[in-house]
Amino acid sequence: MKYQRTLAIAGRDVEIFILRQRRKTMAIHVFRDKPVEMRVPLNCAWHDIESFLASRHAWIDESLDALAGLPLPVLPRYVDGEMHDYLGQPLALALVHGRTRHVSVGEDRLVVRSASPDNPDKVRQAIEQFYRDEARRLLPQRVDACRERFGFSLPPTRITYRRMKARWGSCSRSGELCFNILLMQKPLAAIDFVATHELCHLRHFSHDRAFYDLMGSVMPDWRDREQLLADGVRGPVVAGTE
Repeated sequence: MKYQRTLAIAGRDVEIFILRQRRKTMAIHVFRDKPVEMRVPLNCAWHDIESFLASRHAWIDESLDALAGLPLPVLPRYVDGEMHDYLGQPLALALVHGRTRHVSVGEDRLVVRSASPDNPDKVRQAIEQFYRDEARRLLPQRVDACRERFGFSLPPTRITYRRMKARWGSCSRSGELCFNILLMQKPLAAIDFVATHELCHLRHFSHDRAFYDLMGSVMPDWRDREQLLADGVRGPVVAGTE
């Protein structure tokens, strides 16, 4: 169920979509290129929604200004010589013709072999499949390494991988972890931050004080690692219930 509202915040009209979902907490997502979304539990009372919104007016205004001040992302063209990241290292695309699709990492190069190397969509598909394969290979290792930071067992029920527009990772209430395949663009320190963040959700599902206490105890430098995610794909700014 979705409801549309327009609020006057700091002298401007802000369009907000209120979405009732199967969830336990309220969260506000501020985007650069589409209306603000407020996601609330199915049975959440309207006076609680109004109260939460009112308490976040200043934050919404600041977030909209912050997103507006960011430079516009440069969309990749998937042409020979263009720079693409792999594990935090910029690599130049080297496009070659071949019968079978294959991507490999060479010295300062990301070599893409394709039957249609002059077709940007085919090159994109090849690179994204490479990231997906690398995620399946690398992320279980990183999750296991990060689990050793905890003084108790935190086994996920399952790990999946997909391309996500707004999140680097997620954790379901059933214990399933999902990671964005574009994490393969980021350095290992950032990948470990996302893995540890999602593992903490296995113990504390909400972003409450207990969650951040656990995060700080197992990864004291998590804020520095989080900054490594700032370049490249950007998700929305999010405020959730405490």
